[in-house]
Amino acid sequence: MIDPISFLVLLVVAIGLSQVIGPRNRFTRLFWISAPGVLLLFITHQRALGLAIVSLLVSAGIYVVGRTISSRRARARLPYAILLLLFLPDLTHLAQDAPILFLGSAFFIVRQMMTVARALKTQAAPSTFVPALVIATFFVAAVPSGPVFNGLTAWEDLGACNPPDNGQGLYRLFEGFVYLFALGGLAGSAVATIHLASDTASGLAPMLLRGVLLPVAAFAVLFTTFYGYSRMAEGTALLFGFSVPQNFDRPHLATDLSDYWKRWHRSMADFVMQYIYLPLLVTTRRSKVALVAAFAFMGLWHNPSPPFIVWGVGHGLGLGILLPWARRRNLPPLAIRVGSLALVVGLSSVAHGAWR
Repeated sequence: MIDPISFLVLLVVAIGLSQVIGPRNRFTRLFWISAPGVLLLFITHQRALGLAIVSLLVSAGIYVVGRTISSRRARARLPYAILLLLFLPDLTHLAQDAPILFLGSAFFIVRQMMTVARALKTQAAPSTFVPALVIATFFVAAVPSGPVFNGLTAWEDLGACNPPDNGQGLYRLFEGFVYLFALGGLAGSAVATIHLASDTASGLAPMLLRGVLLPVAAFAVLFTTFYGYSRMAEGTALLFGFSVPQNFDRPHLATDLSDYWKRWHRSMADFVMQYIYLPLLVTTRRSKVALVAAFAFMGLWHNPSPPFIVWGVGHGLGLGILLPWARRRNLPPLAIRVGSLALVVGLSSVAHGAWR
């Protein structure tokens, strides 16, 4: 995991230097948001940088091939080949000693796929596609985590030369740091305390501590970390005059599982709905099958391992079967809400090994 303080210092230095060196046109902004990303990958793990470069070249090659294909359907399907790169770290055993290969590559590979798909659909020129792909791969604030976004949209925003939104940008940048460093640290301390207390407790206390409190505390670590990195990415983008999707919208207020996925990791959920679920729905004409398959893909996207497959299939079954069943039974809204959040926390505990 990238040290939060070092990450913040890198972002602040990049933002500061961009303010005082060179004219603030779209190409200088491109340099200051992507060059530090290359540096960050080089420092944290050189093989992660190698994977980023390889996937960038593969994405560029697919774009070149796609421009020669006359069939619109074939051209639309071709970018999906980029998603096969998600499994490269695991197949080559690169990820065993390099967690960032999963933490970072899963995000920039999806961003590359979205950028190539949009470029082929709109017939974007190479002069537009290349810098868009660079942003999708190396935007420094999005290297450790999300959000996922279309590089072409970011490049178009930079072309408008919008002034930086310093107020919102700085607020989100430092709010993210507080969540990542302070609140994430408290949540991590809570996990350690619960482990220690459960080892010394007797009776039903260990079951309560490990079965209930530990999953909640572990989920708090996940949320504060993920939310923190996402807000720092949002703030950094605003300070450079463009925007990326807002990844979270108070997921703890979700009324059911469907509402939860409109609030949690929204950029990835939108990607899965648009690029995975809807094509599967058109092909199978069975919404439940499409939902389970789409979320199974999301589990594989996180990590091609049995716990994450269970996590993905569990969410798909929850959305496709459990939630409709609860609504048909007219269960109380509070019961649906509590049950949905309990399912989310439970599946997260399975995926991340909170009970191990």
